[in-house]
Amino acid sequence: MERIVLGYDGSPASVSALAWVAARAGREVAKVGLVNVVSRFAQDRASALDQLAEAETFLRDRVPGVGVELHRLEGGVPDSLTEFADDTDLLVVGINPGHPIRAAMAGAMPLRISTHARVPVVMVPAGWVDVGDPITIGISDDDSSSTALAFAAQEAEETETSVRLVHAWLMPTPSFSGSAVMVATQEDVMADHRATLTAAVNWLVERYPTMRLQSELVRDSRSAALLRYAPRSSMLVIGTHHRGVLAGSLLGSVAEGVLWQAECPVAVIPRDAVLHHGREE
Repeated sequence: MERIVLGYDGSPASVSALAWVAARAGREVAKVGLVNVVSRFAQDRASALDQLAEAETFLRDRVPGVGVELHRLEGGVPDSLTEFADDTDLLVVGINPGHPIRAAMAGAMPLRISTHARVPVVMVPAGWVDVGDPITIGISDDDSSSTALAFAAQEAEETETSVRLVHAWLMPTPSFSGSAVMVATQEDVMADHRATLTAAVNWLVERYPTMRLQSELVRDSRSAALLRYAPRSSMLVIGTHHRGVLAGSLLGSVAEGVLWQAECPVAVIPRDAVLHHGREE
């Protein structure tokens, strides 16, 4: 049974996230924790209970038999949600695409959640519609996308869709050795990056030999490469190491570049996350 935590506040974005969770819970038996983080004001607390009750009714109508628990927490939203979801399988929140300035003023809550959570986080945009297209996974130069690739493969297998692997690359800055300038050729750089993409493809083919897949080697930044395929994706998947402040900043630069423009859900998968129904190596 998959354990899902949904941050819900009654906003259009959280309603879309609720619909996404309902569609997911309809595929297999799931237990959903509906969480509303409130202030200490009585009016907010009463409103939270009404919102949670409406969300529970929606879920039970859409997915008869689904396990639902209601939780009202106090404190900061990112910390409260990530701590509460720490021993579950998936954390889901809604997001308003197209409003990076507003999000920055609010503390970039979805980004803070995705950079601190130790479980996979799916951020669903307001107005989300299931297009049933391939799941797009960004393949990194290191091993930070290895668990993300496994997550994408599981999602594709369960939804009977395909996987699109995207690896972005750019020419490196010339390095200096003594008085000589070391310049890598475009062919050598491209070959190295193609090998990275091929290794990911081979990993997928070995474990899911019948899965439909495609691979794309793109000369561009990671965020721009992913956004190129976002309109034709049911989900964008990004991996992370979560290694300190620097790692969080690097993740933020990719996720921030994608999150406010993608019209499909964006999943951020920690390298050390334990996946539900994950396959043992």
